[in-house]
Amino acid sequence: MRRLIVFFFLATLTAASALGEQPDLKGPKLEIESYRLPNGLKVALHRDASVPRVVVCVAYHVGSKNERAGRTGFAHFFEHMMFRGTKNVANYDIPLQETGAQSNAFTTEDMTVYFETVSSEYLERALYLEAERLAFLPSALDQAKFDTEREVVKNERRQDVDNVPYGLVEETLLGRVFPKGHPYSWPVIGSMKDLSAASLDDLRSFFAEFYHPANATLCLVGDFDPARAKDLIARYFGPLSAGPRPSSVHAQPVAARSTHAELADEVKLPRIHWSWPTVADDHPDSPALDMLATVLAGGETSRLYKTLVRDLRLAKDVSADNDTKEVAGLFKLQATAAEGKTTADIESEFQKEIARLRSEPPSPAELARVLARLETGLYARLTRAIGRAIAISTGFAQKDDPEYYRKEFARYFKVTPADIQRVASRYLTDDKVILLARPVKPGEAKTELAPVGPDPDTARKATVSTRPPAGGPDWSKLPGPTMPQGFQPPRYVRRSLSNGIDLWISTWKMLPLVQVSLTVPIGTGDDPQGKAGLAHLTARLLDQGTASRTATELAEAFEQLGTAVRVGAGRDDTAVGLRVLARNLEPTLTLLAEMLASPRFDPKDFDRERTQQLASLLQGPEDVGWLARRALPIVMYNPDHPYGKPAEGYPETVKRLTLEEIRAFHARGFGPKGATLIVTGDVDPDAVTRTLEQTLGRWRGGSSGPSPRPVAEVKPEPGVIYLVDKPGAVQSVISVGRHWVDRRDPRYMATLVGNYLLGEDFLSRLNKNLREDHGYTYGVRSAFDFRRSKSVWSVSTAVRADATAPALQEILKELDALAKARPITADEVDKARSAEARSYPEGFESPSGIASALSEIAE
Repeated sequence: MRRLIVFFFLATLTAASALGEQPDLKGPKLEIESYRLPNGLKVALHRDASVPRVVVCVAYHVGSKNERAGRTGFAHFFEHMMFRGTKNVANYDIPLQETGAQSNAFTTEDMTVYFETVSSEYLERALYLEAERLAFLPSALDQAKFDTEREVVKNERRQDVDNVPYGLVEETLLGRVFPKGHPYSWPVIGSMKDLSAASLDDLRSFFAEFYHPANATLCLVGDFDPARAKDLIARYFGPLSAGPRPSSVHAQPVAARSTHAELADEVKLPRIHWSWPTVADDHPDSPALDMLATVLAGGETSRLYKTLVRDLRLAKDVSADNDTKEVAGLFKLQATAAEGKTTADIESEFQKEIARLRSEPPSPAELARVLARLETGLYARLTRAIGRAIAISTGFAQKDDPEYYRKEFARYFKVTPADIQRVASRYLTDDKVILLARPVKPGEAKTELAPVGPDPDTARKATVSTRPPAGGPDWSKLPGPTMPQGFQPPRYVRRSLSNGIDLWISTWKMLPLVQVSLTVPIGTGDDPQGKAGLAHLTARLLDQGTASRTATELAEAFEQLGTAVRVGAGRDDTAVGLRVLARNLEPTLTLLAEMLASPRFDPKDFDRERTQQLASLLQGPEDVGWLARRALPIVMYNPDHPYGKPAEGYPETVKRLTLEEIRAFHARGFGPKGATLIVTGDVDPDAVTRTLEQTLGRWRGGSSGPSPRPVAEVKPEPGVIYLVDKPGAVQSVISVGRHWVDRRDPRYMATLVGNYLLGEDFLSRLNKNLREDHGYTYGVRSAFDFRRSKSVWSVSTAVRADATAPALQEILKELDALAKARPITADEVDKARSAEARSYPEGFESPSGIASALSEIAE
């Protein structure tokens, strides 16, 4: 699937008839105004006044494919440097803090995108900051900033690639599917060797070639006055020189080739990968390849999931992805072997299913489910302003069309079953790259990869664009806010269904989407002694069929409606969430009521899901983050405390669980008593209440509710350091925790402000110390885990292994300073309150956000 542009899918008339009600065949249309400045800057404006916030998004048409020999990872590295400040703005994030901004960026093979969401009265400041760093960054670059940020990027690679199970797989595949020198043959993150070799002059040259208005697209989405916005854009971006037009990157078509490789890794289960080169994202076959991936291994109703995971139980998981980009594509098929199973058997099933698709097209029912699922995904991606901003800006940047998403929609609309059969035959050939990621053998070291990159004949241009601008505003003056706008959260109604369910409804009409969230007050903290993992396994089985439908039939029924279902057990409750198009809400609620009232609890499903849970416990210790998340509750409480027992249980407790215990646990605690139901989206409160009464209102069960918890007083010994050894880890995860107040405590708001300053915000004391000053980590965060009783506050970070001790010392120093050397100041409190207050409305911009806010009130 695409990584950048939000692609849109809709069902054909045949599919629509299967869904019962026809979708809007034109798809969603956003009201967009677009134009260009004389210097080449593309501008797109999309107004949405639902909350007083605005997204400022700048997309530069440059990614890792534009890098040169010996400098892989440079596009992403430069993304980091864009936040390091200029002579006018010493720290890019400080002027954004009081605006309540959410600021970030990302880099892909083709694009680099920067965005900040600010309170509407600070639109001018956000535009000024984006234009100012584009104009003045080169003159502010220095070696100290360069060296510190390079360590941050290296830590990001350690955290996301080197220190995770199967982390080197993608890098290995890219270097084998694509020939040497191909622009997609190396990863976006780059290699440690190339990052170490990068210089400040390289950085300046890269900026000069790619960072200028003629290679940029600016998009505003949110609550703003279009006329004023255009004036501000002309004022701040208009004076900037256009800059040179970057040379285009071209790639010859890649022929599939047969190769086989093995990757030895610190993993417990082998994983097999088959990969083929495919086509660019604008190729006519790209949509059919996307759909082929979904038919093969896209979810529980896909062919290989049913065969490998559900029926034969050869695999723990299976997935497929058609990863198309600007100049080429990559089709990936992978599966992780179940414990005791071989990848050879999995490969045999791969081959059988591909051969079947080559010889006969998918059924109309399969196509209908795929399209319905993709259509719901389309609307979900558009619910938030940032999703719309990225879709508009990247489409405009890459395809010169801010409404490119609508053309993509039309392409998917035209795909037929015969097209899917044709692309399976054409691209999924017998020539392919096979990669086996397997456990290391005794005495064997992990596989290390040699860096790959572009051919050395693609030297960077020496051209330096004109910086700073000759005219324009007084760049030394930071713009202030306009008059702040008031905000009223969306209204809601609260009702009770006849069976006692506490019902909350809030209407959101922007798109025809509905979010349904149900919680019942029984969770992993209610696992009986010696039965750790019981609630988690019960939740896994809830959507695995009903009395009248098998697990596959239930999954197909939901997918036919385009309904996304998730079930999960928390410490204090179990949640069922649904995302559905408004036209399919009633049949979805009928299915949900059936699922809750009569779960199938089939012995085969129980055995399969228990085996899957055990496989997760087997794989977990491969990941240092998993070890830390599992260990902290144990030492914060104790192994037998309701909050100390691991949610997934222990291997020995899960193996002993029986189906009878699952049924008894469900019968006792899963029912309308104490349940909360939140419905947000495109609904009429009275109409949806009637529908709910006819569906979920008839639900009975949960005879006694959860059993009382025998909770002993917990007093963890302070100042004790617990060590969990993970030999060979390139990073250590540090967690520091303590018990804290709950939401009903009068100190609650004060703790939120204090936490924001200490470790929640990017400018927090902890992040400045460990990331910005010392380069120990990619990031550090402190957060609350609010629970029914004995909530927890904790600090967590992943640091390079050789910095473990000094990083822990710095964390403890910052905590100690709060009460001694550096207590929180009144100025810090004012900034934090301002930031928190101004960012608050953003939580109400989408159905899921509104549902989350209502759930906190309902608690």
